[in-house]
Amino acid sequence: MRVLAIIPARGGSKGVPNKNIIPVLGKPLVHYTIESALESEKISKILLSSDSEKILKSCKKFNIEFNKREQKLSSDISPIIDTVFEILNKYDKEHVEFDAVLLLQPTSPIKTGVDIDNAISLLEKNKEINSVISVVEMDDTHPARMYWENEDATLKSILPEYEKTRRQEIPKALYRNGVLYLTRVSALRKEREIMVKPSLPYKMNPNYLVNIDEPRDLLIAEVLIKAWQENKL
Repeated sequence: MRVLAIIPARGGSKGVPNKNIIPVLGKPLVHYTIESALESEKISKILLSSDSEKILKSCKKFNIEFNKREQKLSSDISPIIDTVFEILNKYDKEHVEFDAVLLLQPTSPIKTGVDIDNAISLLEKNKEINSVISVVEMDDTHPARMYWENEDATLKSILPEYEKTRRQEIPKALYRNGVLYLTRVSALRKEREIMVKPSLPYKMNPNYLVNIDEPRDLLIAEVLIKAWQENKL
Protein backbone atom coordinates (compact mmCIF):
# COMPACT_ATOMS: atom_id res chain seq x y z
CA MET A 1 0.00 0.00 0.00
CA ARG A 2 1.39 3.37 -1.03
CA VAL A 3 0.65 5.92 1.67
CA LEU A 4 1.03 9.68 1.36
CA ALA A 5 1.49 11.34 4.76
CA ILE A 6 0.40 14.98 4.84
CA ILE A 7 1.39 17.19 7.76
CA PRO A 8 -0.77 20.34 7.66
CA ALA A 9 0.88 23.25 9.50
CA ARG A 10 -0.76 26.63 8.99
CA GLY A 11 1.04 29.76 10.10
CA GLY A 12 -2.03 31.47 11.52
CA SER A 13 -3.55 30.50 14.86
CA LYS A 14 -5.74 32.62 17.11
CA GLY A 15 -5.48 30.51 20.27
CA VAL A 16 -1.70 30.07 20.22
CA PRO A 17 0.12 32.31 17.71
CA ASN A 18 2.71 30.44 15.62
CA LYS A 19 1.85 27.29 17.55
CA ASN A 20 3.23 24.88 14.96
CA ILE A 21 6.76 26.17 15.51
CA ILE A 22 6.46 27.23 19.13
CA PRO A 23 9.23 25.52 21.19
CA VAL A 24 8.03 22.57 23.26
CA LEU A 25 10.78 21.09 25.43
CA GLY A 26 13.37 22.73 23.24
CA LYS A 27 12.14 22.03 19.71
CA PRO A 28 9.38 23.28 17.40
CA LEU A 29 6.06 21.53 17.90
CA VAL A 30 5.80 20.37 14.29
CA HIS A 31 9.12 18.53 14.55
CA TYR A 32 7.56 15.89 16.80
CA THR A 33 5.14 14.88 14.06
CA ILE A 34 7.78 14.92 11.32
CA GLU A 35 10.05 12.71 13.41
CA SER A 36 7.29 10.18 14.08
CA ALA A 37 6.48 10.06 10.35
CA LEU A 38 10.14 9.44 9.53
CA GLU A 39 10.14 6.54 12.01
CA SER A 40 7.39 4.81 10.04
CA GLU A 41 8.29 1.89 7.79
CA LYS A 42 5.02 2.00 5.85
CA ILE A 43 4.75 5.62 4.71
CA SER A 44 5.73 6.06 1.07
CA LYS A 45 6.07 9.85 1.04
CA ILE A 46 5.94 12.62 3.66
CA LEU A 47 4.81 16.11 2.73
CA LEU A 48 4.59 19.19 4.94
CA SER A 49 1.98 21.69 3.77
CA SER A 50 2.13 25.25 5.07
CA ASP A 51 1.42 28.82 4.06
CA SER A 52 4.20 30.04 6.36
CA GLU A 53 7.78 30.54 5.18
CA LYS A 54 8.89 30.43 8.83
CA ILE A 55 7.43 26.96 9.29
CA LEU A 56 8.79 25.66 5.98
CA LYS A 57 12.24 27.06 6.75
CA SER A 58 12.25 25.53 10.25
CA CYS A 59 11.70 22.07 8.74
CA LYS A 60 14.15 22.19 5.81
CA LYS A 61 16.63 19.97 7.65
CA PHE A 62 14.28 17.01 7.26
CA ASN A 63 14.32 14.81 4.16
CA ILE A 64 10.67 15.31 3.26
CA GLU A 65 8.70 17.16 0.59
CA PHE A 66 7.15 20.60 1.01
CA ASN A 67 4.03 22.30 -0.31
CA LYS A 68 3.58 26.07 -0.08
CA ARG A 69 -0.11 26.32 0.59
CA GLU A 70 -2.16 29.05 -1.07
CA GLN A 71 -3.61 31.73 1.20
CA LYS A 72 -7.16 30.82 0.19
CA LEU A 73 -6.56 27.38 1.73
CA SER A 74 -5.02 28.71 4.93
CA SER A 75 -7.71 30.53 6.87
CA ASP A 76 -9.35 29.32 10.10
CA ILE A 77 -12.37 28.18 8.11
CA SER A 78 -10.57 26.57 5.17
CA PRO A 79 -11.53 22.86 4.97
CA ILE A 80 -8.45 20.65 5.14
CA ILE A 81 -9.95 18.45 2.42
CA ASP A 82 -9.33 21.25 -0.10
CA THR A 83 -5.62 21.20 0.72
CA VAL A 84 -5.57 17.40 0.42
CA PHE A 85 -7.07 17.58 -3.06
CA GLU A 86 -4.67 20.30 -4.11
CA ILE A 87 -1.80 18.01 -3.14
CA LEU A 88 -3.31 14.92 -4.79
CA ASN A 89 -3.90 16.89 -7.99
CA LYS A 90 -0.23 17.92 -7.97
CA TYR A 91 0.84 14.28 -7.78
CA ASP A 92 -1.71 13.30 -10.44
CA LYS A 93 0.03 15.66 -12.85
CA GLU A 94 3.31 13.94 -12.02
CA HIS A 95 1.66 10.51 -12.55
CA VAL A 96 2.35 9.55 -8.93
CA GLU A 97 -0.41 7.47 -7.34
CA PHE A 98 -1.24 6.62 -3.73
CA ASP A 99 -3.61 4.11 -2.16
CA ALA A 100 -4.19 6.07 1.04
CA VAL A 101 -3.72 9.52 2.54
CA LEU A 102 -2.54 9.86 6.13
CA LEU A 103 -3.24 13.16 7.83
CA LEU A 104 -0.88 13.81 10.76
CA GLN A 105 -1.73 16.85 12.86
CA PRO A 106 1.19 18.64 14.58
CA THR A 107 -1.15 19.86 17.33
CA SER A 108 -1.39 16.26 18.61
CA PRO A 109 2.34 15.57 18.93
CA ILE A 110 2.38 12.36 20.97
CA LYS A 111 2.65 9.55 18.43
CA THR A 112 5.29 7.17 17.13
CA GLY A 113 6.20 5.48 13.88
CA VAL A 114 4.83 2.29 15.41
CA ASP A 115 1.44 3.96 15.94
CA ILE A 116 1.42 5.05 12.32
CA ASP A 117 2.40 1.62 11.01
CA ASN A 118 -0.18 -0.12 13.19
CA ALA A 119 -2.91 2.13 11.79
CA ILE A 120 -1.78 1.46 8.22
CA SER A 121 -1.76 -2.28 8.94
CA LEU A 122 -5.39 -2.03 10.06
CA LEU A 123 -6.36 -0.53 6.71
CA GLU A 124 -4.28 -3.07 4.79
CA LYS A 125 -5.86 -6.05 6.57
CA ASN A 126 -9.46 -4.83 6.39
CA LYS A 127 -10.27 -4.37 2.71
CA GLU A 128 -13.88 -3.33 3.40
CA ILE A 129 -12.79 -0.42 5.62
CA ASN A 130 -12.37 3.06 4.14
CA SER A 131 -10.67 4.89 6.99
CA VAL A 132 -8.85 4.49 10.29
CA ILE A 133 -9.17 7.16 12.97
CA SER A 134 -7.06 7.46 16.12
CA VAL A 135 -9.09 7.55 19.34
CA VAL A 136 -8.84 7.19 23.10
CA GLU A 137 -11.36 5.66 25.48
CA MET A 138 -13.15 8.19 27.68
CA ASP A 139 -13.78 7.56 31.35
CA ASP A 140 -14.88 10.37 33.68
CA THR A 141 -15.36 12.65 30.67
CA HIS A 142 -17.88 10.25 29.13
CA PRO A 143 -20.79 11.86 27.21
CA ALA A 144 -23.13 10.30 29.80
CA ARG A 145 -21.77 12.91 32.20
CA MET A 146 -22.43 15.79 29.78
CA TYR A 147 -25.40 18.07 29.13
CA TRP A 148 -26.95 20.36 26.57
CA GLU A 149 -28.17 23.72 27.85
CA ASN A 150 -31.82 24.36 27.07
CA GLU A 151 -33.12 27.77 26.02
CA ASP A 152 -34.42 28.33 29.57
CA ALA A 153 -30.90 27.56 30.94
CA THR A 154 -31.93 24.19 32.37
CA LEU A 155 -29.87 21.07 31.71
CA LYS A 156 -30.68 18.31 29.24
CA SER A 157 -28.62 15.13 29.40
CA ILE A 158 -26.82 14.20 26.18
CA LEU A 159 -27.32 10.51 27.02
CA PRO A 160 -30.33 10.45 29.38
CA GLU A 161 -30.48 6.66 29.40
CA TYR A 162 -27.08 6.56 31.09
CA GLU A 163 -27.19 9.77 33.15
CA LYS A 164 -27.48 7.95 36.48
CA THR A 165 -25.68 4.74 35.50
CA ARG A 166 -22.55 3.69 37.33
CA ARG A 167 -19.38 4.44 35.37
CA GLN A 168 -18.44 0.76 35.17
CA GLU A 169 -21.77 -0.08 33.49
CA ILE A 170 -21.74 2.60 30.79
CA PRO A 171 -20.80 1.47 27.25
CA LYS A 172 -17.34 2.59 26.17
CA ALA A 173 -17.08 5.94 24.42
CA LEU A 174 -14.23 6.71 22.03
CA TYR A 175 -12.92 10.25 21.50
CA ARG A 176 -11.04 11.41 18.39
CA ASN A 177 -7.66 12.50 19.70
CA GLY A 178 -6.56 14.21 16.47
CA VAL A 179 -3.35 12.22 16.07
CA LEU A 180 -4.03 10.57 12.71
CA TYR A 181 -6.66 10.17 10.01
CA LEU A 182 -5.99 7.50 7.39
CA THR A 183 -8.26 7.20 4.34
CA ARG A 184 -8.26 5.24 1.10
CA VAL A 185 -7.77 7.60 -1.82
CA SER A 186 -10.60 5.95 -3.78
CA ALA A 187 -13.06 6.65 -0.95
CA LEU A 188 -11.67 10.14 -0.38
CA ARG A 189 -12.14 11.07 -4.03
CA LYS A 190 -15.68 9.69 -4.04
CA GLU A 191 -16.92 11.28 -0.81
CA ARG A 192 -14.60 14.30 -0.65
CA GLU A 193 -14.15 13.70 3.06
CA ILE A 194 -11.27 12.65 5.29
CA MET A 195 -13.36 10.35 7.48
CA VAL A 196 -15.21 7.94 5.23
CA LYS A 197 -17.35 5.15 6.65
CA PRO A 198 -16.98 2.32 7.35
CA SER A 199 -14.07 3.24 9.61
CA LEU A 200 -12.05 1.52 12.30
CA PRO A 201 -10.59 2.99 15.49
CA TYR A 202 -6.90 2.98 16.24
CA LYS A 203 -6.93 3.04 20.04
CA MET A 204 -4.19 4.97 21.81
CA ASN A 205 -3.19 5.54 25.43
CA PRO A 206 -5.64 8.09 26.98
CA ASN A 207 -2.97 9.14 29.49
CA TYR A 208 -1.19 10.98 26.69
CA LEU A 209 -4.21 12.80 25.29
CA VAL A 210 -3.24 16.33 24.30
CA ASN A 211 -4.39 18.63 21.52
CA ILE A 212 -2.84 22.08 21.46
CA ASP A 213 -5.42 24.80 20.79
CA GLU A 214 -5.02 27.11 23.80
CA PRO A 215 -2.06 28.37 25.89
CA ARG A 216 -2.95 25.99 28.75
CA ASP A 217 -2.59 23.07 26.34
CA LEU A 218 1.10 23.93 25.89
CA LEU A 219 1.69 23.57 29.62
CA ILE A 220 -0.07 20.21 29.62
CA ALA A 221 1.82 19.12 26.49
CA GLU A 222 5.23 19.74 28.03
CA VAL A 223 4.39 17.62 31.08
CA LEU A 224 2.84 14.80 29.04
CA ILE A 225 5.56 14.72 26.37
CA LYS A 226 8.22 14.44 29.06
CA ALA A 227 6.31 11.62 30.75
CA TRP A 228 5.81 9.93 27.36
CA GLN A 229 9.50 10.17 26.53
CA GLU A 230 10.33 8.61 29.89
CA ASN A 231 7.54 6.03 29.57
CA LYS A 232 6.02 7.03 32.91
CA LEU A 233 2.31 6.62 32.17
